[in-house]
Amino acid sequence: MMNEKNTVEIPESIAAAIEAHRQELGADSIQAFVVSVLTDHLRRLGFLSAYTEEEEAEVEQRLRDLGYVD
Repeated sequence: MMNEKNTVEIPESIAAAIEAHRQELGADSIQAFVVSVLTDHLRRLGFLSAYTEEEEAEVEQRLRDLGYVD
């Protein structure tokens, strides 16, 4: 499910601004920038986990191994 993609249209003026400032924004592409911004915003709001399911399982296992979680 993580690799499935949807198409979203944004105003050309926004796309042009991102493209014109990609290097300053640290973005490889318009898509990468938009995904990064949306991901950060959704995580701050608590609507998206800060970790993938695999990362959460790994952290939980590490805590178990350290004796913090039964």
